[in-house]
Amino acid sequence: MGSTTDDRAAFFDGLAAEFLQHYRTGARFVAVTGVAAADLPAAADAFAAALRTTGQPVERLHVAAGRGADELRAEVVAPFRSRSPEGVLVVDGPGLLGDALRGFWNFSVWTEHDPERDADWSFVSTGRKDPLGAPREVASVLVDDADPEHPRRLFADSC
Repeated sequence: MGSTTDDRAAFFDGLAAEFLQHYRTGARFVAVTGVAAADLPAAADAFAAALRTTGQPVERLHVAAGRGADELRAEVVAPFRSRSPEGVLVVDGPGLLGDALRGFWNFSVWTEHDPERDADWSFVSTGRKDPLGAPREVASVLVDDADPEHPRRLFADSC
């Protein structure tokens, strides 16, 4: 296995490739959100760096809790579309997959932080209901960042 830096970079390179497979052109918007203990800025920075290595023009932004849809549209989305019609805006912050904001994102990364979780854990294997509900259910990708140098993909579907 490679160095921890290579593991982290390779993980986010894979997420970037997945995103670009579906969203190659135009102004594109990515939300990085998740549980309070997760390091959202670090995950968003790593994702943005991976996109940059593919030649994508990328901007990064942090959004504070409580930003409304109209405010986000006027202060973030519209200006970005104007100045970067072929770029990717990677935004981190809490609550970005709430009901009012879900429609803003082409792609979303839900970041969790549970150092006690077993590698084979899932809601299906445990029979538990997802207490985080809809935001976690609508994310494009679920990531566990309990080991920041070795992030891992989570799959919570029941297929």
